[in-house]
Amino acid sequence: MRNQYRVTKYDPSLRDNGGAFTGKEWTSRSDIGRMFGGALLTEAEYLGVEAAYLFAVEAFLSEAKVEALTLSGLESTSSTKLPQFAKNGATLSASECVKFACLALREEAWGKLIAPGRAYVHFGYDYYMYFGLPSKCLGAVSAVQKKGLFVEQFRSPYLRQLPTLQSRGRYAA
Repeated sequence: MRNQYRVTKYDPSLRDNGGAFTGKEWTSRSDIGRMFGGALLTEAEYLGVEAAYLFAVEAFLSEAKVEALTLSGLESTSSTKLPQFAKNGATLSASECVKFACLALREEAWGKLIAPGRAYVHFGYDYYMYFGLPSKCLGAVSAVQKKGLFVEQFRSPYLRQLPTLQSRGRYAA
C-alpha cells in the first residue's frame, strides 16, 4: 500500500534521530487535570484534540471512498461495556469506525480497522493513529493539518502482526 500516514498531535521537528518524540506532552485522556508545559490539561482541550483525530478518520475514509472496515483483534481495555457494533470480525460502517476510534483514543478498546489490501486504520499508544489508503487523500491531509494535527508518510508498525495489549509495547510519544 503506497499511501500510508501517521497522524499525531506531535510536531515532527521535536523527534530525535530514532524518530522518538522528545517534547513533554499529554498522551491520554487520563492526563486531564495534569500540568504540561506550565498549563493544565482541561477536559475541553482534550476533547478538542480528540475531535480533530475523529475528524481525521472521517476525512480520510471519506476521501478514499472507504465505506466500511472490518474490526480485527478487538480487546476491551476497561470495564466500560462496548457498543453493540464493536465485535471482533464485525464490518463497521465509516461512522462506526469513527465511534470505534473514539473508544481506542480513550483507551477503552483496542483493535485494527482493516480492509485487507485496500485500507486500514490502526491505533497506537500515546495518541498515535495510522492510515493505509488506496489514494493519496491530499484534501484530507490538508484538512487534518488545519485542525492542528501532523500528517506524515509512515508505515504502521502494526501491519505485520496482531499484537496483544501485553506484547505490543509502548511507542514513544
